[in-house]
Amino acid sequence: MERTENDFFEAVSSLVEQIAGLAEDQLPYFESITDSIINDQMTDLYTIERNLDTMLSCCFDDRVLAMYKAILRKLFYQHPETVKCYVDMYYMMYIDADGDGNA
Repeated sequence: MERTENDFFEAVSSLVEQIAGLAEDQLPYFESITDSIINDQMTDLYTIERNLDTMLSCCFDDRVLAMYKAILRKLFYQHPETVKCYVDMYYMMYIDADGDGNA
């Protein structure tokens, strides 16, 4: 059976919807983590970094991106190198995916 261009776009569209659904499912968890960090209930940098790693994979969702930024703002004065690293990773994943320096 020959696949058409339309079949390809339907498959990609389905995959995009599934990925967006995963981010949607994680929102309550991300909100809880963000609140814990902002309110100084979670202070262990290793644990915070693990959570930022998880959030980074869902930053295509504007709500997750807003929480990611809020955490980085909270960490900025205490851990500027960590913040720089996570800003750079975000940039590489979402802004400069081809590595040429152009957004």
